[in-house]
Amino acid sequence: MTILVDIVNFNSDASCLPAKTWLQSLDGGERSPLYRWLLLYVTYQKKIVLGLMGATTADMAAWNPETFDLINSHPQVFQVILRPFIHDIGLLRSRKGFELNFQLGQKAIERELRRVCPFFLPPEFMLTSEQIYLLSQLGVKGTFINASRFAEDIQKRIPNEPYLVKGVLGSELFCVPCEGSLTAAYLDSLYAFDGARWNETVLSFTSFPLFSWRDGESAFLIPEGLEREENWLKSESPSVQRQFLQDLAAINLPFSGKQDQDRFYTSYPVHSFTRWMKEFRMLGFVQRIQSIERKLERFSIFELGMWLQTINSDILSAVEKPSPTVRLGSRNSRGLVEDHVIRRSERGFEGEDYLALLERSLSGSRCEHLYTSTAPHIEKLRSRIRYLGRLLA
Repeated sequence: MTILVDIVNFNSDASCLPAKTWLQSLDGGERSPLYRWLLLYVTYQKKIVLGLMGATTADMAAWNPETFDLINSHPQVFQVILRPFIHDIGLLRSRKGFELNFQLGQKAIERELRRVCPFFLPPEFMLTSEQIYLLSQLGVKGTFINASRFAEDIQKRIPNEPYLVKGVLGSELFCVPCEGSLTAAYLDSLYAFDGARWNETVLSFTSFPLFSWRDGESAFLIPEGLEREENWLKSESPSVQRQFLQDLAAINLPFSGKQDQDRFYTSYPVHSFTRWMKEFRMLGFVQRIQSIERKLERFSIFELGMWLQTINSDILSAVEKPSPTVRLGSRNSRGLVEDHVIRRSERGFEGEDYLALLERSLSGSRCEHLYTSTAPHIEKLRSRIRYLGRLLA
C-alpha cells in the first residue's frame, strides 16, 4: 500500500487562466465547471489537501457559494489549508505586506470553510526566514517545500521527510517536502488521457508517505480537462491510499535524525527569481509597487484591493515565461497526440491597469474606470473589493 497526500494549489489568477475563462468556470451553480471538478473527488472518494487562494475563495463566495456547501459537507474528501489572499512573490514583500496578505487570506478561508488545517502553502515555494517567524507568531504549525523548484546542489540538501525548518529569532515550523516528480507524472497522465504514468511513478517509491504538489487549475487550461481529470482519478491504482495531513503521525515529529543532519538545510533556501524576472521587462513595475507598499497602512479598502491585485506573481509569469506547448492524447485513440499551446493570458496588461488605478487613487483622483469597465479583470477586482469590505467590517 502506498500512502499519498495530494496537495493542490488552486490559484484563479494563474498566468494561463484568463479572467473571462475563470468567471465562466464559476457560472452555473452546481452545473459549473468548478463545482463539477470538485464533485469528481466526492464521486471517487479521493482525498485532497486543498489550497485555495483567499482571492479564489472570494470569487467563489460571489459567484458560486454552492462550492462551499460541497466542500464543507464532505470533510472525508477535502482538507483545507492556509493560503495568502493573493498568489504573490514572498521575496518581494515587506514585513507588513506579507503579514497583511497572509492574514486576509486566512480570514477569507476561515470565514467560508470549516476544519481548516493550520499548515501554510507558500506561493512559488518562496519563504524568507523572517516570514517563517511571522507565520509561527500567527499560529501556523507547518509549511511545505518542493526540492525540484531549487537548483540541483540545493535539492540534495533538502530533507526528503518532514523536518523542522528554522526561522529567525529561534522560530521554527514543521516543513513537509513534496516529491517533485509526482507533479510531472500527474500532468503527463492528464495530457495523455492515460493514468499509467501516474501509477507507475507513485508505485515506484518505497518510502512513505508521499507528498505530491500540483496546480488545481491545470484541468481548466486544456480541452476536455474535466474528462481528463476524471480519467486520472478513476484509473488511480487501488494500491494508492490517500490521506490527510493529520492522518500521519510523521507530521507530528521533527526530522527523525536517521540521516546526517549536518548535510541538510535547517533553514528555508532562497528561491531563484530568474523565471519571474528573466529579461527584467517588469522591473519598473516591481519597483513602483515596492515604493507604494510603504504607504500600505494608509490604504482605503479600494486601494487595498487594487494593491493586492498588483502583487500577483502571475503578472510577471505572463510576461516573462513562454507559453507552454503540451502533447495531448485523445480519449478514444491511444497513441494519437497533438501539440497544444497553453497560452499565457494578458495578465501583464491587467497588472498595469490595476497599478494605474491604484496610483490615481493615491493621488486623489477618482477612478471612473473601476466603476464603468466591463472587462473581466475589472469585474473580478470590483467583486474582490466588495468582499474585502465585508471581510474587514
